[in-house]
Amino acid sequence: MKINDLLATFLNQVKPEAKPAPGGADFAATLKEVLGGGQKTPAAIQGLPGLAELTGVNALGDASKPAAVLDTVLSRLDTFRAALAQTDVPLKKLSGLVQQLEQDSQKLHSLAQSLPANSPLRKVMDEAAALAYTESFKFNRGDYV
Repeated sequence: MKINDLLATFLNQVKPEAKPAPGGADFAATLKEVLGGGQKTPAAIQGLPGLAELTGVNALGDASKPAAVLDTVLSRLDTFRAALAQTDVPLKKLSGLVQQLEQDSQKLHSLAQSLPANSPLRKVMDEAAALAYTESFKFNRGDYV
């Protein structure tokens, strides 16, 4: 099944409410605000200038709570995006984060398969898994060099 098909199906089933995000447009800042901080910065991004403030992506959430795992993976993807946007960050320092994204993709896919076929969360998890895998593949292929 193609991502566009999944996205179209998902958008037809879920109608988003029009309320502003509590922390603004930056997902990592919003997630940090909602979680209340308190988690350590992952080893994959420690020492990266300007990224030390991004937290909440240290470990995958409880496997019995797929939404927690999805939030963690989305936060890692946002961290990856922020790291790529910084020109002074060497790409070698991102390799640990990229490996985590590959593992996250596999974990999300297996968790999504355990959800009911008509669940909107399953479709979102499949899309996030595809995105995490695609970004790690593009990094390993050398697209960001």
